[in-house]
Amino acid sequence: MRGVKIFFNDFKSHLALHTLHEHKSVNVIKHQILSEQNGKDLALAKELIIGKIKNQRSTILYFSRHKNQEKAKLISNKLSLLIGELKRFKLSKDEIFGIEGSAAAMYFKYLSECELLGDEFINRTGRYAEDNINKALNYGYAILQNHIYKCVINAGLNPYFGVLHSLRSAKPSLVLDIMEEYRSFVVDRNVIKLSNQLKGDFAEHKKLIAQQIISSLAKKLNYNHSKLSLESIMQRQVYKLSGFLCGANNYHSYVFRW
Repeated sequence: MRGVKIFFNDFKSHLALHTLHEHKSVNVIKHQILSEQNGKDLALAKELIIGKIKNQRSTILYFSRHKNQEKAKLISNKLSLLIGELKRFKLSKDEIFGIEGSAAAMYFKYLSECELLGDEFINRTGRYAEDNINKALNYGYAILQNHIYKCVINAGLNPYFGVLHSLRSAKPSLVLDIMEEYRSFVVDRNVIKLSNQLKGDFAEHKKLIAQQIISSLAKKLNYNHSKLSLESIMQRQVYKLSGFLCGANNYHSYVFRW
């Protein structure tokens, strides 16, 4: 009766939503679809990946402050060059994805070589991962995805019409796009901290991983001269993203300070 949205999640992260009065978001969705024609989709895609790479760089520098400093500085400079490419050049979606992929490969290679994800982690594996570290990352990303999904719905956006990830039935492309800037802080850093504990049966560690991520979402951080929980910051960021699509001048990713 009051327009409160209720989300239902099952163990496979399938989502269902029941709400009323969704007519309020029709103008937002109209501008979201028009973004393909006015170029705002590419501008937003670039900014989301710039934010992701900046946060990956911060993660590397933070966990390398006591060792591997020279190596961290080298990879940081390489990531900065990729950020420069995104800022300076007019790029297609495939080219933006290519830069994102290059940054991710450097990032996870560094985490592997410096054993920040434990001595058993070799490379990043998504679906069908067999090792506990990749399972932990995938599980953490699923939790993050659900929180971003909620933010997207609250902002009146269509979660399936993205600006970078491909459009496909049942694929929440916009949610996956927005997730990019939060992955390293919300999920990766927690898995790094827990990596030495994630031995044996992975099912026994899921509660601990979830607790750490939920704790991160509740953490108070600086935002526009005030202190807000990260969950509140993410919601405000998605509102700003919606505003950008509807006519505001710009959108800037949230870059974490350590």
